[in-house]
Amino acid sequence: MLSLFRGGGLSQAIVGGIAFSVIIVFALEFRAGRSGPAAKIKKECAVELGSECVDGKDYFAEYYLLTRGLEPRAARALGLRKKALDGIAERELLVADAARLGISISEAKIDDELASGRAHLSIPVEGSAQLSYQLGLCRREGRGCEPGAETMVRQLRVRRTPSDPFDYKLYEREVVVLTNRGPKEFKKMQQRELTAARMRALVRERVRIPDAEAFLLYQRDRSKVVTRSVVLHRDWFAKYAVDLSPAAVNKWATDNKAQVDSAWESEKANFPAGCPFVREILLESAPGATDEEKAELRKKLELARERIGKESFESVARDVGEGPNAVSGGELGCIGPSYGTGGDELAKAAANLKVGELSQVIETPRGFHLLEVREKPSADATEARARDYIARKLYVRFAADDKVKAFGTELIRRAKAGEKLEDALNATLASYTPARKDKSESPALDATDRPKLEISAPFSASGNPLPDVEPREPLAARAFELQNVDDVYQTPILTADGAVVMQLKEKNPTTREEFEKDKDAVLESLREAKADEALVRYVTDLRRKAGDKLKVDASFGQEQKTDRNDDE
Repeated sequence: MLSLFRGGGLSQAIVGGIAFSVIIVFALEFRAGRSGPAAKIKKECAVELGSECVDGKDYFAEYYLLTRGLEPRAARALGLRKKALDGIAERELLVADAARLGISISEAKIDDELASGRAHLSIPVEGSAQLSYQLGLCRREGRGCEPGAETMVRQLRVRRTPSDPFDYKLYEREVVVLTNRGPKEFKKMQQRELTAARMRALVRERVRIPDAEAFLLYQRDRSKVVTRSVVLHRDWFAKYAVDLSPAAVNKWATDNKAQVDSAWESEKANFPAGCPFVREILLESAPGATDEEKAELRKKLELARERIGKESFESVARDVGEGPNAVSGGELGCIGPSYGTGGDELAKAAANLKVGELSQVIETPRGFHLLEVREKPSADATEARARDYIARKLYVRFAADDKVKAFGTELIRRAKAGEKLEDALNATLASYTPARKDKSESPALDATDRPKLEISAPFSASGNPLPDVEPREPLAARAFELQNVDDVYQTPILTADGAVVMQLKEKNPTTREEFEKDKDAVLESLREAKADEALVRYVTDLRRKAGDKLKVDASFGQEQKTDRNDDE
């Protein structure tokens, strides 16, 4: 019993001094008008479950234990008031479940823990390892808690030096100053904390990882593959492979009239009666661009302006332009509020241009622009012209997707027939970009986003062979479905802006022998992860079953501008 460490004689004078200090602490902490815990100390329950009430004093004892040595701003940034509240709620659920199961903690165990200076506390089990590491509530190793180390434990100073015996007076002062609780109240709190800790340990101990499952997970993590990939960007196909002739657009619009009608209903507010319809070539400038960078963009656009006449505005826009309208030859429709930054300047410029006239280079905060007025329709003709514009915009997107799919399917067919993927790519590209009469490279092949062969670095099933691609299907998983070298995935794999054709170049599976060498460490790591998941599920289920019986006063978890640790 900790009472055995109490002394008499001179120690009574020390106790008197401590008692006086405690009075001073309480007088300062809970004086009238002080913000923070004082307003919460009456008879309110921070957490209530059945007949158990965790009042404000107990809540703040937990919170102060949690935030020891932490700057107030850091505590607020981590949301520790709410984490302390949620941790107490979980503790009470676990203690109640322990009572149901007949699980308890002996007084000797509590005394042993306190005599060793180990103060237990509760934080939410989800993410508890990371938070324990951040707050120093576990033995640290590298950037995390030491494997297998207990978390949610705050070490108290209970010895003058490491070689000295337990000092009850030092312990008593540590508890009072740190938690504003006396040793008796603190011990009662620790009885509940140790019960909850025992419940967490029991849940985690039940987790087992069969060898077969461990080997499969080990294979998934340690096996490596290398792939060849061809990334197909939709915008490249829209610029260089889609037929933009009026006949092609009109046929698509007729076949997809319902889609055009729906888009018109959504966008008709952007087409006021009589607005001029324009085309644009845009070169965007980055925020904070230097004068030299801006001059380079202006010069590039002036050279593009000189090309128009020898070449169509449409072809130059598709070759040089940026932004979403470049792929459709720069078709912009009406310039209205939906254009965004620079719209007002461009609308004024367009209003002063004649039909077919080309503007000078226009600078806006967005970048540099070149405009051509296509038409200034009458009010009655505006809707028809707008529908043509909308149909063209929709057609380009869907036609480009069709081209991506067709190109990818042809690549896969050739690769499956035995051609090297690079040869198949070059042959398929040649059919999309016929040679010029002057034998020069076509702009399509000069484009940075043209289809190219990429070879990945070795990656695992949880890796990413193409970091710059935003997939809509898991690329690594698709790669691991390929069994033999030179196998190609059966369909183009969809991405946010096109598709990927993927072929297996190398496969280096891990072996059973390698697994056996690392088996103990692997099993422990997997068991820890599974145990964490099991504990989160267990506590979540306790919350669900408790329902309205668990009452949590959310106001205790609200972060305040200042608190006990602030020196403001």
